[in-house]
Amino acid sequence: MKKKGIALVTTIMILLMLSLLSAGLFFTIKNETAISNYQANSIQVISIAESAIDEIKHRMNLIKTDSNFIGDTSNPLNPNWETIILFEDHSELDDSTMGKFFKTSLQTNINGFNPDNPEMDYTTKNYEEGTSLRIRHKTNEDKTMIYFYDSKTEKQFLGTPSLINQYPSVEVVEITARSGKAVKKILAEIAKQELDMKIEASLFTGTLSSTSFLTLFGSSGTFVSGHNHRLSTPFNVVPFDPTTPAPKAPGSSSSSAISDWSVKTGTGSYATGEPLYLVEIDSVDSHPGKNHYFYNYYDGTWNINRIEIDPYCSKAGCVAGVTTTSSSAGNYGTSKKQIFGNPDIMIKYESVVPELYEILGYASEEEMNEAINWETTLVDDPDSVRYFKLGSGLGSVVDLPTNTPTRTMGVIWINGDLRIRSFLFFGSNKLLQHKGLIYVDGDFYQSGFISLSKTDFWVLGSLLVKGDVGDFSFLASSTRMFFLYSKEALINTLKESTFYYRLIGWKEVY
Repeated sequence: MKKKGIALVTTIMILLMLSLLSAGLFFTIKNETAISNYQANSIQVISIAESAIDEIKHRMNLIKTDSNFIGDTSNPLNPNWETIILFEDHSELDDSTMGKFFKTSLQTNINGFNPDNPEMDYTTKNYEEGTSLRIRHKTNEDKTMIYFYDSKTEKQFLGTPSLINQYPSVEVVEITARSGKAVKKILAEIAKQELDMKIEASLFTGTLSSTSFLTLFGSSGTFVSGHNHRLSTPFNVVPFDPTTPAPKAPGSSSSSAISDWSVKTGTGSYATGEPLYLVEIDSVDSHPGKNHYFYNYYDGTWNINRIEIDPYCSKAGCVAGVTTTSSSAGNYGTSKKQIFGNPDIMIKYESVVPELYEILGYASEEEMNEAINWETTLVDDPDSVRYFKLGSGLGSVVDLPTNTPTRTMGVIWINGDLRIRSFLFFGSNKLLQHKGLIYVDGDFYQSGFISLSKTDFWVLGSLLVKGDVGDFSFLASSTRMFFLYSKEALINTLKESTFYYRLIGWKEVY
């Protein structure tokens, strides 16, 4: 009997040990599963934080009149400015005096959105200090100075709020992101990235044939300025010497054009003047120049400059009027007096017109086409940045302007040749006026006969032609072209790209 009792006790002890081992294994598996889930959520929470930054960058990049825009619109900036993004509308808490605003997240536009169970959990329904998604200026401790970003040196520096007119401010994004039980508090810094447009002139072309050069610039119908103009430059402004008779305004056969310079006193070679729509710079440094028709700030006269170094036109800030690889551009003379710039004409045998996707800041044409929804028909819209793609590839021909006067802003991509046509008949004046970039994959030329109506082509920004600028022999009598360089107009074409804002700092608080 004793042996049977011992066997029973042994069996019970073995079962108890097995139960303890099973329990331990169960708890081990449960803990490892919890740890694995937490690790997975920790990785997921980084993606959620990045989504918060993407929303902020997109909304900061919108035009100021857009209801989803969240940037500081004051000038100079308000160091106390901040915007809180929530999953519910609490705009009743806005305090414009203090610069504190409340906006709803773009996630609320998703069908079936539930603020208690959002797709990306990076803010709150109600305002919670230190937890809700927030963007603010990076400032010093007493909030009298703001940090600004120099994209050329990639450095931050403190400055007065009025420096927003010269540099972009550094913005701090405060994010508390959640996924399951994982929580991360992140401080990110973003700033506008000034892109290198790689555009050297108001008219930048790979080649100019000797005949086209003489007819293009020997005519009184072409006006080119490499001086840097403001985006607000009116459509009827033309680069010409205001001491001479004014040409007709673009699109008109009767009214006179307005010069981008104004005569203050005097006449002829003794006239003094000032720029009307040009971006001025602080210094007047010497720089290369040839045949530059300029206003002399020192003795108050207009002169044709034929020396190698021109210390005057940099007052307005400028690039070359025309850049080309063609040696035929070396024929200087008074017939070129309607070309202005720094220098007026620049011959660079090694010049290469960059690809459009490079100019717009993309890694490839495929990436550009995925990001941009190109329109295939021009629309008369002078106020909105739009992207037009015309033509079906090299060999195809696009005729501009059309019979309907059109004003546009943004990018016009001519995927083929660009042709200006004139005909021998009475008709309405043809006019295309564009602020931004016109990019031609093929050639740019004119065909047809002398027309009794005007065909005018006006660009504020730059025209880039990868191919040849061809024959414009009828230019003086029937077709006129006006090219005014504008850095603002070129940068403006990029403002709806999310790549315009750059992540420059990232710190995990916990």
